Amino acid sequence: MSRLIHTAVSTSVLLLVVGMLATPAAAQLISMRHHSTVLGDHLSGASELVRAQGAFLRDEAEAAATWVQVAAAADDLHYRRMEHWYQTKRMRVEYLQQKAEVNRERQQLESAAEEIAALRLLQTAQRGAPQWPAALKNEKFAGSMTTIESILRNWSPDDVTADAYRRALATEAGVLRARVASDTTLDHASRVAAVKTLRQLQVLATLPTAEGFGGQQLAVR
Repeated sequence: MSRLIHTAVSTSVLLLVVGMLATPAAAQLISMRHHSTVLGDHLSGASELVRAQGAFLRDEAEAAATWVQVAAAADDLHYRRMEHWYQTKRMRVEYLQQKAEVNRERQQLESAAEEIAALRLLQTAQRGAPQWPAALKNEKFAGSMTTIESILRNWSPDDVTADAYRRALATEAGVLRARVASDTTLDHASRVAAVKTLRQLQVLATLPTAEGFGGQQLAVR
């Protein structure tokens, strides 16, 4: 009798459990309490793999964008350096051209001033009152200076037939200029003044005639 009662109770409990599982609320409750299944683990792992792949692709995209920015910055820096080099070179060329032009103008002015000084020296010599530097009045140079004064009194740059005077003046002034420049007994200032004057005499010997370069021009030593 007791066994029959135990069996009936067990059957009643089993039916109750089956009835509870048959309802949606019960199934949801069991599902919420049961997390670990083979299918669930597989789906969870697959989702993690997809998420990891997505993160990898995102990182690659960000790295590519960064590389593009770095490459663009490097190209811009290279362009700026080349532009700076070009501008610097252009400014250097312009500076050298301007400097050369200034030097040419200065040389032309110095040459013109030297010719004017040479003509003035000729005029003073022809009037019998040449203004020679102190060094050229030294007794050791008297012979050369006498020859030079004689040439200046008897010759004019406008005389196209007086080439002999030109050659004589250029030769005598050149020889005396070398002697004065190498004479260490003279002080520096005296040598400079004397050499400058003798240089003017050599320029005088090369001046063209008034007829338009009719006379022979001699090279200044």
